[in-house]
This record gives sequence, structure tokens and C-alpha cells, in this order.
Amino acid sequence: MQDRPRLEVLTTPSSYDGVRLQVENVIVKNRDSFNFKMTELPHMEVAIEHLKKGKADLLAMSINQWKSIDTKDLQISAFLARREPTWVLVADDKPEYLPLGGKIICEKKLIKRQMLRMRDDLVIMTIQEFVQAELTDANYHDFIDTEEELRLLEDCRKNGKIDGYVISRGKFKQINSRVRRHTLGMQRDKPSQEFERSKFISPPLEGFTILVSRTGFPSKIVDDLNDKAAEICFAVENSIYESLSDELKQISGIFVEQKKLSTILKQYVKLIDDSYALKIGENYLIPNRKKSRDSRTLWKPSKDLIQGPRICIYFELLGVSSKVSLEFVRIEPLDQNVFHRGKNILIKEIKFTVDLLCREHDELKRLISGLPEEYAQPKQGLLQL
Repeated sequence: MQDRPRLEVLTTPSSYDGVRLQVENVIVKNRDSFNFKMTELPHMEVAIEHLKKGKADLLAMSINQWKSIDTKDLQISAFLARREPTWVLVADDKPEYLPLGGKIICEKKLIKRQMLRMRDDLVIMTIQEFVQAELTDANYHDFIDTEEELRLLEDCRKNGKIDGYVISRGKFKQINSRVRRHTLGMQRDKPSQEFERSKFISPPLEGFTILVSRTGFPSKIVDDLNDKAAEICFAVENSIYESLSDELKQISGIFVEQKKLSTILKQYVKLIDDSYALKIGENYLIPNRKKSRDSRTLWKPSKDLIQGPRICIYFELLGVSSKVSLEFVRIEPLDQNVFHRGKNILIKEIKFTVDLLCREHDELKRLISGLPEEYAQPKQGLLQL
């Protein structure tokens, strides 16, 4: 029997981002392939020093933590499978059924605008705005701990001071009591709901967990742990994110995923006929007006069609009033890295379209016959950031 590679993995106490729990599950699942030793250190800075000194092999962290530290002499050796990036609304009712003028606490500017696009009557505040406006107890002004923050939010919700609050999935898992949550998602499982419910494209770079090592570490050892799809999706998503200005980063939703071609076809087929479900071997059946399965026609793909999975890119940008939004969807083949060309085209299209929508319109020198005089007056850009 071949000896299992011995790996010492460093972790830190839960940062309410889901990393710690995911790493524990990966270690338990892969114990037959690796001889793991997991060590918890109190702070990320201490863990990084231990790693650089060679006292451990790997350090688990989120991609946002990676982007905030000094990465000199460090490298990413593996991406774990991406966690669900969507955020959740903790409330008794779905967003559609919240009371008129309901109070919601939300820290993310993007999700605040998405909620107001769905319900412009809602009153959405940050925690600090809520504390200053609604609470008079001085003790509440001192909290900085995430656990205390969650306790405050849940107490205020139970007492009726707020109707709900929006938090990440990692934070939601830290709530001890049983509470109802409603996913603010993209309606991918039920595409027909995309036209009935507002779609929430998640904030960028959510849900990525990485294993970091010293530069020069033989990453091939942990190839079995590496999720190639998550690695590619991060590269595309991060490239789009870094191309945005600091102002746009806060109000843009970006989500990249890898899908089979048959899954994409199934999604759009269900938009035509929600009762239709693809069976094994029926990947390209397109329903016609008749409802019987025998009458469905077989789609014959072109010989020039690139086979294999696709990289699906979703981008969304909302204006300050939430009444104007910009959305891009691009689907590119994974084969031969064709998706890199599509990603670069999308980046150029985003910049061009945002500049076009934000551009102010000068007064027209002549009035077009049949149009009101207001048409010729100067106007602000359609999209106000």
C-alpha cells in the first residue's frame, strides 16, 4: 500500500465566511488519500508567519483574505469547490411579502439597490445608520464583534424593530436559533421565475476557498483537492472585477460558472415548457407546440459547433435610484480557452456601455418635427451612479 502524503493544514477561527467548515469537510472526505494534520492558530497573521517559516504545508483562507495580505513568497496551490455565493434575507416572509415600508438592514450597497429595484417602498439601512436613528441604548454603539452584531440584528427582528436583515451565508450558519431565510439568488434552478421574481446577481468573488502554500511547493501533490472549474471561474471573475473602477466595484454584481451545454439547453427549454424534463440521452430535444414527448423534434447541432462545457458570465450594474440597471450575459466555450476572448470583449463592452449610459445629453440645436420641446432640452445621463 502506497504511503499517503502527509499534509499539515493551518486554519484560523471562523471568520463567518464558511471557509473553516468547508476545509474540515474536505479533510474528512479525503482522509483515505492524505494523512492530514489540521492546526488552528488564533490570527491570520500568525498563520502566515508559521507557513513562511515552513512549520506547515498549507493555509486555508478565502480569496478576499488572499487579496488583502502580502502575498510575497506565497502561492495558491488549490481551489476548493466554490461555495454558494448568494446572500440571504433573514425574515418571516419572502421579499415580495414584507410589509409596506418594511425596515431591512443591509451592508452591501449592491444588494441594497437590488432590493429597492424589487420593492422601492422598503427602508434599507446599514447597521450603523439603524443604530444612530433607532436605538438610544449607549451599549449598542460599542459593538464590533460579528457574533454580537448577529445577536443585535436577531433581537431587533424578534422585537419588531426591523422586518429583516441581509447577511452572507457564512454568517447565517453562525446563528444558533432556528430562523427563516430566503435566498437572494439568480433563479437558476427555476428559470421561469426569472420573469416573476427579481434576480440577484451576487457580489463579486464570493464563495471561493483556497489553499495557500510557500512559493515552490509542489502543487501536484494536492491536484486531487483542486477544483479546476472554481479556478477558471475565479480567473475570469477576478479579471472583470479588477477592470472596474473603485466606484463600480461596490455596485456591480458578477458571477461566473461552468455549465454543460445540455444544462444550458435544458434551462432555456424549460422557459418554453416548464413541464419538460430532459432524460438521459435526450440532451437536444426541443419542444414544439404539441405536448406529447413523441412529437418533439431532435435538434441537430452544426458540425462547426464547439463541443464541451461552457463558461457563463453574468454581470449587473444598478444606478443610484435602482430604476435603471445594466445587465450582460455571455456564454463562451471552455475548449481551447475561447472564453478568454469572450471575457476581454465583455470588459470592453461594459466600459463602452457604462460610458454611453452615463453621458450627459446637450441641448439640441434644432427641434425634430413632431417631438415635444422637452426632447431638445439638456438631460442627465440615463444611468446615474
